[in-house]
Amino acid sequence: MTRNDVTSSFVQIVDVDPSQAREVLSRINPMRSLADRLSALGLDDRAMWARGSEELDYQLVWRFGADGGHAKLVWRLAVHADGAGRTILSVRLEGRGSDTNARSRMLSSWTFLEELAESHTRRLARTVDDLVSAAEYDAGEEQPATRPRLLAAV
Repeated sequence: MTRNDVTSSFVQIVDVDPSQAREVLSRINPMRSLADRLSALGLDDRAMWARGSEELDYQLVWRFGADGGHAKLVWRLAVHADGAGRTILSVRLEGRGSDTNARSRMLSSWTFLEELAESHTRRLARTVDDLVSAAEYDAGEEQPATRPRLLAAV
């Protein structure tokens, strides 16, 4: 098992069935919008994104410069039902530095990374809700509308 220097988890309730949420997350690129936001900060030339070895795991290796130090950040997405039957989307962020200096830099930026992860978890939950709702709405439109009938007049 890989030892992380720090981890944080974020959860959101989504108003869909767990299987629907998993299907949406597997159909879209759930980390694209986060990658775009980090790219806007100029991280492109110092970072590499990769899919993890498991479904819904994503990794970012962040080079800190010429000294060769880097941080590895892992986002693990999961969907499950809680004890009350609600669907929970969770995002676990894990961080590890390659050496003492990299570890120190990564830990110094952890609050910022947590804010990004928390915001991204909320954004993913809204996306899942919206896409499932849109699909259900579209499916409802495909059914021919039945005309209301007056069954009895008083």
